[in-house]
Amino acid sequence: MTFKTMLWVSGLASALCVSSLALAQPSGQSGSDAGTEAPARPVLIPMTPGATAPAAPGRPAKPSRGHSRVVTVPGVGTDADATSIKRDTDYQFCNKTSYEIQVAVGIRQSTGFWATRGWWPVSSGECKAVIKGRLSQSSYYTFAKSSFAHAGAIRMWGGNQTLCTGKGQFEATSDGTEQCGPGLEPQGFAKIETGGKTSWTTILSESPAYKTNEQARIAGLQRLLSDLGRYQGDIDGVVTPKFTEALALARPAYGIPATDDVATIYGKLHAEAMKAQTALGLTFCNRTQDVVWAALARETQGKKVSKGWWHLQPGQCEKVIRDRLGERFVYAFAEHSGESTDQPWKGLFNFCTRAQVFEIEGAEDCEGRGFKKTGFLQIDTGGQAGAIFEFRKEEAPPQGQ
Repeated sequence: MTFKTMLWVSGLASALCVSSLALAQPSGQSGSDAGTEAPARPVLIPMTPGATAPAAPGRPAKPSRGHSRVVTVPGVGTDADATSIKRDTDYQFCNKTSYEIQVAVGIRQSTGFWATRGWWPVSSGECKAVIKGRLSQSSYYTFAKSSFAHAGAIRMWGGNQTLCTGKGQFEATSDGTEQCGPGLEPQGFAKIETGGKTSWTTILSESPAYKTNEQARIAGLQRLLSDLGRYQGDIDGVVTPKFTEALALARPAYGIPATDDVATIYGKLHAEAMKAQTALGLTFCNRTQDVVWAALARETQGKKVSKGWWHLQPGQCEKVIRDRLGERFVYAFAEHSGESTDQPWKGLFNFCTRAQVFEIEGAEDCEGRGFKKTGFLQIDTGGQAGAIFEFRKEEAPPQGQ
């Protein structure tokens, strides 16, 4: 399969290696321009409309372009696109999206196993060398996801090769199946064929596409302001009076000096958006010594929906509702993985489930529709914008209606 790609990454706190690969420092510059081989043509990977696992993919909101023209913001400059930069070393990722992105990279080892490492955060509109030096592999595997800071569903960029990833900075080895070790989870990586080139560029994009890195950076600022509830305009990469006003009001609100450049402003807004997202939504935590499979159900505006499964390792937490809670009660069901004889976490509020990953509308006639009727626990959020529910062995007995 041929992929066309766009990604962008600012790095982790230390250099990482994938087998024999030398991975760049977050702030490292591009490698040497020495050499005579013609630069490889960038590959573009479009966004897969993703969702907070394990929900079924949803359709991402398309930013409205309007008829405004692109205007340069003071301090942004007109950076060169990755497609116009000639290079004969490094694996470079360019992010032409409005999302902060985290990237993981993998290779297939001579043993037949895959080695993966991540995550490298990449800001909107940035290009960054992740693997430094002349490339030695003919194939690489890449996966990226949007930052936790953004509201709404997680967006993903990847493919069909299943490899293992971790929650934080990680390195992993896997056999290409969905069997991952403790603290790891399977994700679909895109196989990138470099044809033996000594350099490569992968670009992450969204639809509709942003034409320049500068436009993507402005769209990134617009999205972060929107995530913080300070901007209600189009996420289009266009500098309009509405965007300029929103940015000006955000500076004093978050203590951003007028002298800060756009990259610094972007970083500070991203940090604020991370704080805001942490306080919102619903988080499931596994406080047992066993692997737990969890499901969620909600009832909003008279409509019941259930979804699952979240695979929670011992001690692992997962945000299952990412936006502000809008209802007083939500519902949870969970059971132990494997041969555990412990009782599941269940209640008397019935919703539909099935053995496979699911998202089911309606809670009536579950069996008649080919599902299983399952009793969920009721969680009282107290009307708060965010809540954490912990699965513990000393769970209370099933609740009454």
